[in-house]
Amino acid sequence: MKTLLPVFALALLFLSAPASYACSCGRTPTVCESYQGADAVFIGVVQRVVTNKATGPDGRQYGMGQVAYMQVEKSFKGMAQPEVVFRTRGSSCDAHYEEGQRWLFYAYHNKETNTWGITACDRSTLIENAPDDLLYLQGLPKSASTTRLSGELKHYEDEPGKGFTHVKNIIGAKIKIKGEGKEYEAYTDKNGVFEVYGLPPGKYSVVPEIPVGLKVRFPMQAGDIDYSDRKNIKLILKDKSCASMSWVLSSNNRIAGRVFGADGRVLPNVCLDLATKDTLTARSDIFDCTDKDGRYELKEIPPGEYLIVLNREGKISSDEPFPTAYFPGVFEKDKATVLAITQSANLEDYDIHIPSQENRKILQGVLQYSDGKPVAGEFVEFRASEVKEGFDGEVHTKTDDQGRFTLTVLEGLKGTLRGFMYTHQGAYVNCPEFDKLLKANGGYVPDLGTKTMSLEITRDMQDIKLKFLFPYCKKADEEK
Repeated sequence: MKTLLPVFALALLFLSAPASYACSCGRTPTVCESYQGADAVFIGVVQRVVTNKATGPDGRQYGMGQVAYMQVEKSFKGMAQPEVVFRTRGSSCDAHYEEGQRWLFYAYHNKETNTWGITACDRSTLIENAPDDLLYLQGLPKSASTTRLSGELKHYEDEPGKGFTHVKNIIGAKIKIKGEGKEYEAYTDKNGVFEVYGLPPGKYSVVPEIPVGLKVRFPMQAGDIDYSDRKNIKLILKDKSCASMSWVLSSNNRIAGRVFGADGRVLPNVCLDLATKDTLTARSDIFDCTDKDGRYELKEIPPGEYLIVLNREGKISSDEPFPTAYFPGVFEKDKATVLAITQSANLEDYDIHIPSQENRKILQGVLQYSDGKPVAGEFVEFRASEVKEGFDGEVHTKTDDQGRFTLTVLEGLKGTLRGFMYTHQGAYVNCPEFDKLLKANGGYVPDLGTKTMSLEITRDMQDIKLKFLFPYCKKADEEK
């Protein structure tokens, strides 16, 4: 039996399932697996919520979980009661219930307390996020009698001031499904969901038709997956099993360029973000920091009118030796250029030239073990003993594979320079001096450092040597 239906499915577990907030989940279960594993599957409406409180040592009250009273609207499995009670314990993995919410529950019964609950990484979610699951559940028992491949196509954007928000479902998009020697097609429905029943067991690649102006932000899979070819991930269908592939799309717009200082040299480690023309205070999740060549790239930008903001906090530092600035290189917001981003905008070479900046000096040297061998991939920092208001006196970098480092520090600062590493017992093999240092610090230190060097930054400095108090030894991970 082979049936191709123009219907649609998506759970967006990592985006929309409140039960999984702040939790790290591994393999995402399919709707088939969640249905089979749950004690009951039903749609429920939150009627009343009681939040348990506890008083901490500081006198404040803290939430210790919820007791939520649910009215059962429709049962798909194992629920004959009109009302049930859910209980949470207050962990970061718990769902958070509010009166009036409608949920699709894959629920489990606690016989000792006669209450119900959901697991952190199942498919329980608000009803508006469950169109894929509902198609399967409403088709029972027929939908469980064969294979099912499904997925969703949704448009989300990171909008300044709004955060990551759902824009629309992608309706009528063609989905190409390729199996072993055969190809199939399906189309997304009004909810952006597609589903296909009756495919022979096997491996399938699934490719969506992407609307003009959008791009895949990230895909999501549920079920058994073949990752042997990362560029062509395949879903594995077994007899009467489910698998799904869904995609979150975002605008395919970008702005790229370089940032130059007042002296004409590129500025690495400068952070930029977007602000809408009228809401400068709203922080954007569209941001980047310049690389060693001063290059930046702001991407997945929704259509709109924007300002590029540099050093939004305004604190002058060694990496950002200037106050808040705007494209193309001004300190006054009313002089900034407003960039109009339209569909498929690709703005290249939008360079920014900072008009003035604080003087800086360059510190160069090498980080070594006590026997003179270089320390690769560890840290060097300068920390000022005091700074003026509005300034930041700390800067750090990592050493290259020869232990060399370069730090650019604000002129006039007084402070200390040192090398350090984050480490632990057993990090080095047969290294008694290293073990002795850790033992002297109770077996654990947040970081292990070199002797500090006191400096006043008045000139460029070269050939600085910073040494750890133990010789080179093989790292434990090099032994593997």
